[in-house]
Amino acid sequence: MLKSSLLEMEQHAYHDALTGLSNRRLFVDSLKDRVARCQRYGDNSALLFLDVDNLKTVNDQHGHAAGDMLLVQMGKILKNHTRTSDVVARIGGDEFGVMLDNLDGDQVIEKIDFLMRKFEAVDCTYEGISLPFSAAIGFCFVGPKDTVEDLMSRADAAMYRAKESAE
Repeated sequence: MLKSSLLEMEQHAYHDALTGLSNRRLFVDSLKDRVARCQRYGDNSALLFLDVDNLKTVNDQHGHAAGDMLLVQMGKILKNHTRTSDVVARIGGDEFGVMLDNLDGDQVIEKIDFLMRKFEAVDCTYEGISLPFSAAIGFCFVGPKDTVEDLMSRADAAMYRAKESAE
């Protein structure tokens, strides 16, 4: 009984309640290990930051349950279309992070294109209303002297540049 309670507490502490993905805390801890490994062994890994487009508008026009449905859908797509070795998390609000290991620049662009096609192909219908579903994606590679904070800051800035260029 105590063991299951501890496991349940750990699940709540390290996972997002809505999507079931890792939360920001677990994501940052995982990134520390990944960054150290990349720097030690020269692995080529990329950090993606994703932001669900127009979530505030969906929430305002259709309610937070509709917005939550979009967040859950984003989590499912990311979880179902990344490798088990990749780290996927909801890092806050409408933002998600994905750490992709051992991919070069072309492979990262292919993965982003693939994910964008998956988002576009999804039928997001809430109470009979079709909701738009898309995301802005920015990325950066782990550098030889990066800290987790540097990496997250660069990925976040790249995501905002992608969002601005799409508008």
